[in-house]
Amino acid sequence: MEQRFNEIIQSLKQSDGALPEVINLDSAETKSSELDQYLAEVSLFAHRRVVVIRHPVWLEKSKKGGSKEWEAALQAFSQRRLSQLHLILTAVKPPGSGGVLEVIKKYGKVLEVPGLNPRQMLEWITEELGKSGVKIDREALNLLAKSGRDMNYLAREFERLALCHRGQTVTPGDLTGIESDLADFNVFRLTDALLRKNTREALKALASLMQKGEPVTLIVHMIARELVLLGKVQALAARGESPSTMARLLGKQPFRIDKMRGSAIKTGELLRAFAQLAEVDYAVKNTTQDHRLLLEVMVVQICDGTA
Repeated sequence: MEQRFNEIIQSLKQSDGALPEVINLDSAETKSSELDQYLAEVSLFAHRRVVVIRHPVWLEKSKKGGSKEWEAALQAFSQRRLSQLHLILTAVKPPGSGGVLEVIKKYGKVLEVPGLNPRQMLEWITEELGKSGVKIDREALNLLAKSGRDMNYLAREFERLALCHRGQTVTPGDLTGIESDLADFNVFRLTDALLRKNTREALKALASLMQKGEPVTLIVHMIARELVLLGKVQALAARGESPSTMARLLGKQPFRIDKMRGSAIKTGELLRAFAQLAEVDYAVKNTTQDHRLLLEVMVVQICDGTA
């Protein structure tokens, strides 16, 4: 889907000789009135404006095709007929029948983006891991390709493998959570809970990691990596950069940027969290203090904003 989106953007670039302005709107937080404002006028800084909403609930889950307010916003946009304004909506499942879908069909296009076939999936996995200096044996490759996980989930598994097995060959024993419930993927459950400042979920995920014997240094590194990315996103947001620009500058997928933008951790709290991380990292490597207790205290303080 992202590949098809990029093809559309590049076709507009070839047509105009310059990239369009791309505005990524948060599907959970954007109101129909905000969408209407973005689709009311052309950008002052680019020839075209492309507004993108990925997986809006009102499009994907509504059997009637969306609420009346969204239908009205799309109807108003379609009647303006400004050739330099474009709206792209993405959905995992085709929207149901109803007003929104009828407006889309009448004034726009519904494009079905096929998923990767088995051969393409194998090639994609091998290529993505290769970018991080990780090789994978045939059995592990087949397990990943046939796991049924979506590509966002697999991309996160690639990141973990890159951290733990750079320069090595991954075997089936190195895979985490591929055959289990997604809710048991505890490394990312922990970091996601920290970003939301959900103490209960973070401590639960940490306990599971410790019980499974995950290295404490890896846990600290994963937390630090996520908070560093959060800091970069907050710095770019303070400069007024758009989510699409952040994704390009940081080399991260849009869903990662959206997650950071939605974090409950503020800048001042983030600075204190870094100081706490440094203390825990030093204590783990140079003292005999209880590692689990150190991590639990740090998790509670990050979630409370007192780190």
